[in-house]
Amino acid sequence: MTAPALHALLFDGRTAAAVPVLLSVSGGRLQVADAAAAPLRDAPVDRLEVSEPFERAPRQVALGDGAVLEVGDGAALSALLAGAGRRDGLVDRLQQRWPVALAALVATAGLLLAGYLWGLPALARQVAEAMPAALERRLGDGVLELLDAQLLQPTELPVDEIEAVSARIAEAAALGAPGQRYQLQFRASRLGPAMNAFALPGGTVVVLDELVRRTDGDDRLTAVIGHELAHLTRRHSAEALVRGAGIAGLAGLLWGDFSSAAANLPAALAVLGYSRDAEREADDDAIRFLQAAGRPPEALAALLCLFDEEGRSDGMIHLPELFSSHPSLEERLAHVREVAGIEGGCPVEADAGAGRPDGADDDGAAPGEDLDAVDPDDGSADDEAAPDEDEDGEVPLPEPPEPRQRTI
Repeated sequence: MTAPALHALLFDGRTAAAVPVLLSVSGGRLQVADAAAAPLRDAPVDRLEVSEPFERAPRQVALGDGAVLEVGDGAALSALLAGAGRRDGLVDRLQQRWPVALAALVATAGLLLAGYLWGLPALARQVAEAMPAALERRLGDGVLELLDAQLLQPTELPVDEIEAVSARIAEAAALGAPGQRYQLQFRASRLGPAMNAFALPGGTVVVLDELVRRTDGDDRLTAVIGHELAHLTRRHSAEALVRGAGIAGLAGLLWGDFSSAAANLPAALAVLGYSRDAEREADDDAIRFLQAAGRPPEALAALLCLFDEEGRSDGMIHLPELFSSHPSLEERLAHVREVAGIEGGCPVEADAGAGRPDGADDDGAAPGEDLDAVDPDDGSADDEAAPDEDEDGEVPLPEPPEPRQRTI
């Protein structure tokens, strides 16, 4: 029995011309005839390559000899082929049902989320642990070269200050992390004052000038280095870099553009953050680092207070814990106080100079010297305390502080 003919267009694979044809099925074969019903070709129904059905889009049928049929009525094609015993595949039938398609979309999104939250970190951890040291150093050098070209610039610190800070850190590292190899690199930010330090794969620790200035090179800076050395020891830096590369690769799979993965490397580096567990581990190791080096663990708490104060003065937005990939400063500060047995709140700015190399406080006084002790017969104290008045007798307002940038 011959099914009713179906209108289609034939592309023979040799020319771009579209020939109107009639399709029918007879004896398990698809018959292709011209408008006058003259046979042109045929093909077994079970060997046809039929495109998946869409509600309004035409379907294509590959005949196997390079010729392709384009059928505007997809439903009629399905009915024609079904009469010869060929049905659409299970996937084709399921995707035409929107509840099934929606469930598949939700399941796919869930798998991607699970892979991002658990699969990718686990894989990145394994890759980082198996990464040869030479490859890790090359990766770290490459990242530093990229940052130097786009975000960083040579340090503006005096050579003697760099040497003093480096010697102080080396002394602490010899006691707190004797087996960890590292190299300090001092840089300034191209984006303005930025108070930060970060570790790169291979052992490089980059310290920004503003962090040295704001900590005066005291034990708070030593606490930063202890924290970053912990990231190196635990391979957190390499793990974060591998995770960032995995995210770029996943984006290439989703959007089909792998070339943009290399072009958008700076954007990928921007999201390279340590996990909540990694930050806690590094904070715990920094406490042990300070204790082993004979430095007070309170320095780490004072450092976090300085970061928090800097962030609040900049008007930075602190995301809720649920939406943050790493602990908030408040959470980290509470954890450090609990682990180190530290009581009390953040130290006031006047007390933040404890632990400076020269033993002076932030006002420049030597230990034990009281700046408030003034000769009662000397009226200079009152003169210095009173602000200058303008011609109208009003006290001018102080200039607002220069805005700062901070990267956590």
